[in-house]
Parts: sequence; C-alpha cells; structure tokens
Amino acid sequence: MVALVLMLVGALGLASVPAARAQQAPDKSDVVLLLDFSASILQDKANRQRFAAALDRIADRVDAISPDLEAGDGTLSLVQFASRARDYPGCTELKTLGSPKNVAKFADCLRSVASAYRKGLDPNLRQRIGVDTNYVAAMEAAARHLPEDSVRPAAVLLTDGKHDVAGVPVSRVRPARDRLFGDQSPFALLPVGMGLKAGERGELKRGLDALKVIRDMPACISGNTFDWPQTTFNSAASAGNAVALALQNVTCTFTVAPTPTPPPTPTPTPVPMPGQVRNIAVVAGDGEIKLTWQAPVAGQVEVVDYVARCRTGEGDWVESTEGASTTTNATIAGLDNGAPYECQVAAIGSASPEGRFTEASVEVTPIGRPSPPDKPTGSVFDAGVRVAVGASPAPGVAEYRYECSNDGGATWPVTATSHASDTSAELTGLTNGTEYVCRAFASNAIGASDASAVSDALRPCGSAIECTPAIMPILIAVGAVLGLLLLVMVFVVYRGRPRDYVVAVVDVVHTRNLGHGSSFSIAVKPEGIDKVRGGRSDVRIQYLGKERFRVFDRGDRKQEATAGVPVRVVDGRGTSHELVLWAFATPSAAAAEASRR
Repeated sequence: MVALVLMLVGALGLASVPAARAQQAPDKSDVVLLLDFSASILQDKANRQRFAAALDRIADRVDAISPDLEAGDGTLSLVQFASRARDYPGCTELKTLGSPKNVAKFADCLRSVASAYRKGLDPNLRQRIGVDTNYVAAMEAAARHLPEDSVRPAAVLLTDGKHDVAGVPVSRVRPARDRLFGDQSPFALLPVGMGLKAGERGELKRGLDALKVIRDMPACISGNTFDWPQTTFNSAASAGNAVALALQNVTCTFTVAPTPTPPPTPTPTPVPMPGQVRNIAVVAGDGEIKLTWQAPVAGQVEVVDYVARCRTGEGDWVESTEGASTTTNATIAGLDNGAPYECQVAAIGSASPEGRFTEASVEVTPIGRPSPPDKPTGSVFDAGVRVAVGASPAPGVAEYRYECSNDGGATWPVTATSHASDTSAELTGLTNGTEYVCRAFASNAIGASDASAVSDALRPCGSAIECTPAIMPILIAVGAVLGLLLLVMVFVVYRGRPRDYVVAVVDVVHTRNLGHGSSFSIAVKPEGIDKVRGGRSDVRIQYLGKERFRVFDRGDRKQEATAGVPVRVVDGRGTSHELVLWAFATPSAAAAEASRR
C-alpha cells in the first residue's frame, strides 16, 4: 500500500506533462474508489497504520502537483463500505478540471480517510456501515456515481477479504454486478485484493477474477489498451502500483500525440452460427443437475446439437454426455453435493464446430438425501409421547417422519410427520404402561434419510402410579405388611376372646363337661351321662352364648334354658330327667373332676 503514492500520479496525470503534450484535450472520466472499512482491516492496528501512512503521502503529492491535476477532466468519488456502504462525507463528485478548490479538497479527503483508518473501528461508524464485507452494497454505491452515458466509467474495489456479510450470500454478488452494470458500455470494475494470508489468497483470487469486468474501454490517445491482468497482491505496495496504473488508463491523464492508425486487417467472413438458447431452467438432484431450455429463435442456421455444461468456482467445465442430440434437456451427473455450480448451454449449427454459450449463467447447488437426524428425545403423556430431533431443522430438510415401536423395533406401527419448521411431533393412541422406542427420518426433494438412532424407552401413562413404575412395588409391599398386621391383630383378638366351657348335670348326681362349642349331644343312662357324636342321642343342646341354651329331647320338645335353671327332658326310654346346664369361662373344679370321670 506504500506505493499508493503512485496511484494518483498515474491516475490523473500527477507527473508533470510537457506543454506540447498538454495541448490535447483530456478525456472525461468518472472514477469511484471503494475503500474497505470492514473489521478485518480496522481491528488490525499494523494494517490500518500502513493504509493511513500511504494515504497521507498521496495527499502530500496531490498538493505538490495540483496544477497537473487541474488539467485532467476527471470526476472522483470516495466510498466507504463494510456490511453497508456510504459516500465518504464531502468527498464525492469532485471535478478536477480547472478547479484548484476541488483538487485541494481531494487531498483533504485522502487525509481524512487516513485519519479514519488510524482511529480504527469507531462505534458510530460501526453502527452506520457494520463490520462485514459486502461487495453488493459497494457496487450499488458505485453505480450512483457512474452515469450510464459516462465516457470512461470505472470502479476500483480495494479490499482485504472476500464477501462474507450475513443475509447476502455470495451467490448474489455477480447477479448484482450484472444488474447494475450489465448494460453499461464502456465500463470497468477493477477488484484489488490484498492483506490476506498466502493460504487464503487462492480462494480470494478466484472470486475477484470472476467479479472483474473490462468492457469496451477505449484506448487513450497514447494507444495503450486497457487491461487488468492481476486482482490479488502480496503486499499493499504492489496493490497500490496496480491501482495507480488502472487510474492512469481509466482517466488518460498522460495525454500524448496520437500515433498513426495502421491500415485495417481484412476481416474473414464469419461462420454462421445459431443464436443463443433461451430460458434455461435447472433442477438440483443428488450429485446431478437437470437442465431444460428453449431453442434459439428460428433463423437461417439449423441446430444439429446442444452442449450443456456446469462448473463450480473456476474449476473445469463438466459437460453432458448424451452425445449429439437436438432435445432441449440434459442431465449433468457426477457433481459434488453442496457445491454451487454455474451452468450454460450452447446451440451447435451445421457449419460451426462450436456454439455460442449463453452469456448469463444460471446457478444451482446439487443436493443429496439428508443425513440421519439426531437421536430423538421424548416426553410422555396420557396414551401418547412427544418426540423431537433438536431445536432447529437441518439445512435443506423439508419434513421429519417419526416411527415408534412397542416390540423392541421388530415393527414400527405408530407414525407421525412434521414440517421442518417444527422438529417435534406427538404420537397418540398408545397403550399406557407399555414401553415404546422411537426413531426419525429427514426428507427433502431428493428422498428420505436413513433412520436415526433409536430413542430411549418411553412409557405413556395417565396417573402418578403409571408414570412412576417404582411406586407399584412399594404399594404392594406396604399393602402386604398392612394385611399381615391385620391378620395378626385378628388372631390376637380371636385368641384373647372368652371361651366358655359347657357342663351338664342330670338328676343332680350325674355331671359331664361338654367342653367348648355351640352344639352338643348326650345320652342319659342309669350310670351317668355320655357325650356322643352322631348316632342316636337323648338330648341335643345348642349353646347360644351369654349362659343361654336351647334344648331338644326324645319327646320332641324344644325349650329355652338358662344356666343353673333346671329343665325336664325325656330320654329314649320315656324316662323324665332333670337337666341343669352351666357355662364357665374356664372349667370349674367340679366340671374338671366330672370330665375326668
């Protein structure tokens, strides 16, 4: 950049011009210098100091040779750009012809720019123009200062990096250039790339070479042909030399007497060629691009073949392989997914081995099937689950499909889909308490991805018990303990209840302990009382509790009795007896003695 001192020397005739040569009227020119004020420059102190020093020395040189500048018919403008672009305040549309004031103003503008570089990234400037590098905004600003009827219009783009502004993809740069300047002739767009590391310079060169335009720029009266062979430079000094040469050729400040015009060379008769194809359309495929077009407007040349070709960046063209064909479609295969390609089509005539490719290329990026989504995550609710594959969709994905299985992945009967804008879906109609695993697929225009990894097990549930499986074993264990305690309590109560012994006394002298129970049978004999089980008994006794009895005898009589109160009963022989019944909580000594007998 130190050699930018030479820029104005060559640009506007800053070297002294002999009086004899100055008699020629200078050509009119319009030049815009687009100065990169992105963060990559202004945050590098050493880099911006070099820019500033070079601009100061240029300004000193302008002051020293202002008379020569006043003789050049140039209109100069300075534009700052980063994410956005703006005219450098008070430094645009400066007409130098016969204007000492504007020449001095131009020197002041250069010093002001130098001061801005020294200060670095001013917060107010950051707010106005941003921090990224936006070629589109720079060219739009230049177009405002390059009238369509300009004799020698040129824009010089000084930058240290590639177009990288958010929201404006690099694919828009060349279409913007063609929109702004495609119909302007003559015209020159001269990129100057500098400051990048050697390893990054190749990519920058490919982009700037594709951006460069030199269209119908007339030679100066010196006869020099306008050219711009190099767009990237290893140092600011070499870039400055190139800019100086460019401005010299744009403005033709070095006016010299014209050289004799050589006699014209006979022009050979051109081979007739068909016109250009029309309305090219492209469709991206998996590693391929399908092209369709309309035939050229009918003319005197018959079309015998079409050639379609695509390339990425500055790589080699890849042509279609269908052979000679007059069909207006072709497929170019073997391309790299995710890489942007430009495509052209040419019509081949019967008398021409080569056709004329379309001047404007169409751009398209092949795409393949999406990659499998991330492993789904999920949550459960009553008879359903909600699964998701991340917070935001993957690029190019149009739809997600979810499948869930309740047999460990043997079958996947439960499905749902969602648009790519929503990376989650609900699957309903599931069975509560059953474990499900789920997987996901991503789809685009080409097809569906492979399945994702299977999710962790999900168990739909409709209650706290269903949603927390660990609760059920705890409740069962607690219930079992409570049931056991209840049985123990019943057993204790049962064991602790009073248990009466029943004693029968017949005719005062015969006593028998009938024992515990509620039903007894006895046989009355002369020698005593027998307790019998089944068979023929003389008296049946029912103990009703609380010292009350019901007595049945062989006389078919039923009577109620109270403990200690005699009742009359009849045995099987028809003999009447006196019966006294007793009930004791524990056997009495008499009852025990009677039982032993």
